[in-house]
Amino acid sequence: MGIINRITTTLTASVDKAVSQVENHDAVIDVSIKDCRAALAKAQVRHSRVKKDRDNLQSKLQELQEMEVTWVNRAKSVAAQDEKIALDCLHRKNICKQRISDTQKSLSQHNELELRVSGSIKKIEQRLADITQQRNMMRSRHSAADALRTINSIEGSSNNDIDDTFERWETVISEAEYEVGQEIESVDLLDKTFCEKEDEDALRVELSQLMSNEEDQHHE
Repeated sequence: MGIINRITTTLTASVDKAVSQVENHDAVIDVSIKDCRAALAKAQVRHSRVKKDRDNLQSKLQELQEMEVTWVNRAKSVAAQDEKIALDCLHRKNICKQRISDTQKSLSQHNELELRVSGSIKKIEQRLADITQQRNMMRSRHSAADALRTINSIEGSSNNDIDDTFERWETVISEAEYEVGQEIESVDLLDKTFCEKEDEDALRVELSQLMSNEEDQHHE
């Protein structure tokens, strides 16, 4: 008996685990979709930061280019009067030029990164939409399958035949309707008795009025 109990327990646990896995498919997919949405939101936030950094680099590049031109013009304006200051102006111009080169490289890297991240985000969005649509379809199929399985279980049960159940139900309802009908009929008979007496009294009053009018006409 101990071995049989252990085998039965093992089989029951295996079946319960299998059923649990089947029942949790929807929950597993739902959690995956939520995780994907959270990851997508983070990617979109970081993508926005990359775009903001790119815009800042673009502004910085424009400022450096303007400063380079400014130092060149300053060098030209003082070259005849003060060569040392003109040389200092050119030195600052060269610094701007080097910074322009470095900024352009960073800007190029940001542009490349932005394109790559943007493409990845679009792929994630499309995949997320596909998974969500497929999950909704699977939910519909699962619900329909459960409904059909329930109907088949009801119709295929030999111990609880659906037609016999409806017949027994109809019998109970018919008996209840018959009992209620008897009470209604009894009440109707009583009501009929009162109505007949009331009609007779009304006719007597009408006859009395008719005879009274007839006597008045004779007196005239």
